Amino acid sequence: MNIVALILISVVVLSGALSAAFLPRLVHATLAVVLSFVGVACMYFLLGAEFVGLVQIFVYVGAVSILIVFTILLTNPEEKSEGVNWLGIITAFAVFLGLAWAITK
Repeated sequence: MNIVALILISVVVLSGALSAAFLPRLVHATLAVVLSFVGVACMYFLLGAEFVGLVQIFVYVGAVSILIVFTILLTNPEEKSEGVNWLGIITAFAVFLGLAWAITK
């Protein structure tokens, strides 16, 4: 029973995280992040760490998600994307290489 629950919760967490990364609307992405946070809290409950699961729900699902929603609503995120941001991809890859080099040293 525990392995089935773990697999189902893992699917929920991964689908929420991937949806948050690929959804075009920020509010929908925020709701996907909330789904992922709830899945992580369920994993804590499954492991027997009820306090950490409740902190996950209160802090991340409650406070951080509401903060993200308020930030989206108070700003104007309606900027037009003109394609792939190659400078961002190159910067992220350079940071990844630097961190990988630092970890291996």
